[in-house]
Amino acid sequence: MQIVFPDGAGCVRDPAELDPLRALGPVVFYDGPPPDRATLIERLRPAEAVVLDYSEMDAEVLRACERLRFVSFLGIGYNSCIDVAEATRRGVAVAYTPDYGATSVAEHALAMLLALTRHIGPAFVSAREGRWEPGKFLGMELRGKTLGLVGLGPIGTEMARLGAGLGMRLLGWTRRATSDRAKHGVVLTPLEDLFAAADVVSLHLAYTPESHGLISRALLERMKPGAWLVNTARAKLVDNEALVELLRAGRLRGAALDVHESEPPPADYVFRTLPNVLITPHIGYNTPEAASNMLRIAIATVEAFARGERLHVVNGV
Repeated sequence: MQIVFPDGAGCVRDPAELDPLRALGPVVFYDGPPPDRATLIERLRPAEAVVLDYSEMDAEVLRACERLRFVSFLGIGYNSCIDVAEATRRGVAVAYTPDYGATSVAEHALAMLLALTRHIGPAFVSAREGRWEPGKFLGMELRGKTLGLVGLGPIGTEMARLGAGLGMRLLGWTRRATSDRAKHGVVLTPLEDLFAAADVVSLHLAYTPESHGLISRALLERMKPGAWLVNTARAKLVDNEALVELLRAGRLRGAALDVHESEPPPADYVFRTLPNVLITPHIGYNTPEAASNMLRIAIATVEAFARGERLHVVNGV
């Protein structure tokens, strides 16, 4: 079985880490993403199994991969990069690496929340440039405030634990609202009520065709004047045009975004221009601990496939 990493993988720190895959067949590891679609297809064409980072395997790309039988996506948001329906039609199993970085992403979301509500970024720039403006940066205590968690999987649940540690009141919404999801004092509530009551809304929802644009203009407009939004999940969950308008108008006090509709964003990316927005370059997952977990899980999915078994496969192939 020929295994291809068509765009490299940041979670691979040492070539020896791929030895378990080399026991299954030749491994081709490219050092970085392909410059264009034609190169991507050329890299993928010999592959029977692919370990995918962030290149887009749409229907056209999948149709060019006649030998392909298995794709393991490095991360959670496989729907952003893989046409799962086309893969299913072609008999290609698609797996992913769940739960690899819940602590890392939740801690980054908390860091962004603290930096946002205490104006760490602009205060740092002000002080570094020689100004002294302590009265300009009026923050907000989080203790006693309401944190609304959209999505209560491993990351949302870890964020709940961190929020509880700060003394925040916790509201949560999940598509699978069972009692075991209400951990760390989370009170399950309808999505509309969560947006209306929260001082901070933090998104931890998987991106699927059903969740595309779930955070609509109507929901954003239900938020309190002066509320904050944190998104470390996926940009396409949100009506970002509405978010821009509400931020510009001061209707929302601020937003922290680790995920973006295009990555890297274009030169005219509007969120770069808004003074009440904190952006980071999709780094919530980026810790050695999460990387080690991600690679371990991805290798296990390939090994299972080679044995005729299925691990973390999302399309039943």
